Amino acid sequence: MTIQLRTYRGIQYDPSKHEQASRAKVDHTYRGLHYEAPLRHDAAAPDPHVELHYRGSVYHHRRQEAQSSLDS
Repeated sequence: MTIQLRTYRGIQYDPSKHEQASRAKVDHTYRGLHYEAPLRHDAAAPDPHVELHYRGSVYHHRRQEAQSSLDS
């Protein structure tokens, strides 16, 4: 097995050596809202029925379109 090195500003590094966030619950505040949750968590699965908003634009998940463009 080979080690996959990444390059940042011309310097190679091994990403497996980086410190990972803990899964222990942390008491924190974000934008005035109080949370008690781990900093590291698994990403939620995309829901194709949810309407997404980004910078005033509405869009939907287009996984199949993205995959077909990669396969072409």
